[in-house]
Amino acid sequence: MKKRPIKVMFKMPMVIVFIFILIFFTPLAIYSPGENRNRGVVTAIGIDKADEQYEISLLTFIPTANQTYKEQNAVISGKGQSVAEAIYNAQIAMGRTIGLAHAKTTVVNEELLNEDVSVVVNYLSRVASLPENTVFVCTNKTAKEMLESSQELTSHLGLKLEQVIGYNAKHLYVTDTSLEAFYKGYYSKTKASLIGYLTLEEATEQEKEKSSVSGMNESSQGGGQSEAQGGGQGGNSGEKKHILNQGQAVLLKDGKKVALLSIEELNGINLLNTKSKDQIISIDNVEHNGNKLSMQYKIKNKKTLITTEFENGYPIYVAQLILGVELVEVSGMDDSLKINTEFSEVTEEVARKIEEEIKKQYTASIKILRENNADVIGVTKKFFIEHRKEFTKFVEQLDGIDDFLNYVTFKLNTIVQPD
Repeated sequence: MKKRPIKVMFKMPMVIVFIFILIFFTPLAIYSPGENRNRGVVTAIGIDKADEQYEISLLTFIPTANQTYKEQNAVISGKGQSVAEAIYNAQIAMGRTIGLAHAKTTVVNEELLNEDVSVVVNYLSRVASLPENTVFVCTNKTAKEMLESSQELTSHLGLKLEQVIGYNAKHLYVTDTSLEAFYKGYYSKTKASLIGYLTLEEATEQEKEKSSVSGMNESSQGGGQSEAQGGGQGGNSGEKKHILNQGQAVLLKDGKKVALLSIEELNGINLLNTKSKDQIISIDNVEHNGNKLSMQYKIKNKKTLITTEFENGYPIYVAQLILGVELVEVSGMDDSLKINTEFSEVTEEVARKIEEEIKKQYTASIKILRENNADVIGVTKKFFIEHRKEFTKFVEQLDGIDDFLNYVTFKLNTIVQPD
């Protein structure tokens, strides 16, 4: 009676197939090497070009037993006449097939923006499957140095490279500084876009000396790092560098750098961007009890109303800006940081000076966009949507759509009130 169920079981073909699969594949699954031996996970990618050769640097995460978090990261690079060849050589150096699906940051050297950078990143996004939501930034040094310095940032602060620029994406830029945002601007009618800008600064002599002593201690203990790992040292120089976010941005036209914007110029561009908040507006020479004070106000909230029209055949762009501001600092008194309730009220003088400063920033930013024919605030698109017939007729009289911004009359009306 006990043998009958077993006989019935073996009469079922699917059961036999299932048992065969278990017998054949279980040993393979148990004793086969892990996937991490064949594939390296890339968390950031850097692109440089020198002497007509591309250098691709990969910040990789390689899971290995009995290693610290810092040791699990390495910067590995390869050179080639093309981006594809450089990546291929980087894979050879790594000894693994690379995967870019987890890459959070793409860094390019500033000099690379002298040519159409879309040609460089096109292969990565089209063939190498680099995600378009990757943070896209530029640096004043080499991208390789930036990735090497980011290792120390991660190990000491637990801060990843894409997080360094994250504040800008939420508070400063017109759009996020991602590869997708770059492509949207690049393939728009005006072919203009913004990307983030991070600088590398040389360490102080004291920091260099401390780093040198630390390196000697590690070497004496047999724990020296390889060149590929970097450990926060700056590329060929071997000098420690700091990553700085100064709120700057690169203005691109046709994929090429046309201007490096300061934080003040970027604030001017973002005045009408409701998502961009927390900017500081500084005003000077405010009269109070015979004293000349300097005040700093933070923009806590804003409302904008934008209207467009054609008047006598010419485009008019009118922006109504309502700002809620909060006083954060007063200087010029004996107690320079003291803020009393008497300053909380936005007086007519304060409101007038804030409006003057805002219009100054706005005018300066419009001038930069006009000089470079780079409309990153969507003026051209808004006229095209709201006044397509008049817009098309007007553009036909120009040399091209790039000239349109130079003929727009901008008007800015502001209302300043306490938050």
